[in-house]
Amino acid sequence: MKKLVGLLVLSTGLLSGCGGEKPDVVNLSYVDAHWTVSKYSLEQPEALESVDETLQACTGDLTTELKGDLTVYDTVIANRHQMTDTGDEYAYKSVTYIKGDENYALCRDMLSERFQAEVIESFPQFVDTQKGKRIQRNPFIEPADETTQATFLDADGLLEPSNSVEPFPDTVVTFTPAFHGEMELTIGDRPVAFPVLMFDPMMAHIDEVKVAIGYHPDEKKPYILMMLADLYFSMSPLDEIVDPLKGELTYEELKVKRLPLHSELLPDKSYPLYEFSYIRDGKAVTEIATITYRASELLTISEQKALKDNPDEQYMPVVSGPLIYLHEKRFNSESILTYPTVLRAAGNEMDDLIQAIDSAEPTKRTGDQGNYPYLTIVDGLKGQEFEVTYKQRSKKLDIYVTDRSTKETYKLTSEGAETFLSYFPDLKTK
Repeated sequence: MKKLVGLLVLSTGLLSGCGGEKPDVVNLSYVDAHWTVSKYSLEQPEALESVDETLQACTGDLTTELKGDLTVYDTVIANRHQMTDTGDEYAYKSVTYIKGDENYALCRDMLSERFQAEVIESFPQFVDTQKGKRIQRNPFIEPADETTQATFLDADGLLEPSNSVEPFPDTVVTFTPAFHGEMELTIGDRPVAFPVLMFDPMMAHIDEVKVAIGYHPDEKKPYILMMLADLYFSMSPLDEIVDPLKGELTYEELKVKRLPLHSELLPDKSYPLYEFSYIRDGKAVTEIATITYRASELLTISEQKALKDNPDEQYMPVVSGPLIYLHEKRFNSESILTYPTVLRAAGNEMDDLIQAIDSAEPTKRTGDQGNYPYLTIVDGLKGQEFEVTYKQRSKKLDIYVTDRSTKETYKLTSEGAETFLSYFPDLKTK
């Protein structure tokens, strides 16, 4: 994205110095037709039309701290429709609106698992400030009472005939969600390879999360069992870091006892939660399983700058943009285009193609509709749509692009048309 912006600034500056400012042909924005925006809900999401407002959140001056007691309101999620069978153009952004000492928008997208936050003057109109939920900075754990335990043990996932995992009834505990962080479990001195529980601001409206330990007698492995809001049940084997000498560890005749723990969980402090007793290599083993809460922080100023300057090198891997497509039909949420109805610009570097399009000159003329009358550019969360027409001359092909938003038409230069065709070699055979 940085290279693309630099090219556009350069081309505009050169032309403005030659007696008249040329309008930008490539002018990326948030394309409403590419996105679905909805309020997050455990049950049925509520569709919204706030594409710009959602995608523009956290693009101004960012903060590195949420101050005060926090009340969480709505979370809005924007998803870009899958356009092609590769799905490389897919993108999302979530925005959670929070009241602390100030009003905050808390954002996350496909570039980073970490949150960014922005102070805002007021909440958007679609935010329901009558249904906020206070959320603590740290989680709280307590043993499940008999009613909660019975609800957990009657979960559909445990009662399925194909399920071989046997729960330890007394191990059920409840967590009051924290604002944002992860719960780590360590058995003896061996940490489990993944967080057993992850807290997110969207969980503020969940009163509690139920967790227990189960056992698969055939696999001889413990499982973590979890239920969210009495609606969603999951179970996963407790894979630990594999012992380099003994390989994958098993637990024969496992018994698990819950230890007394009724407490707020402070960050980075380990708390004994379970006692594991089992047989390994013919010997009786007893180990303590501890849990540790790791609070997640907002991106620092330097991390924010690195993400903005070099998005392709930071955090979660994403396809380097921009992506540029020629296609027979307009993209929509109902269908996915596949080759040969869609052509993706060849190569990894799109700079020359972008410059060829941006160097096109304004014109009142257009050509004839060809096999691929649509051109779409996708870069990060932004994009642009053009209609493309062609005029075959004796020795060359004229190419015209019309911005679907402004209705302005531009003709590519002779060199630009050659560059365009080099990125879409299939056009030469049509």
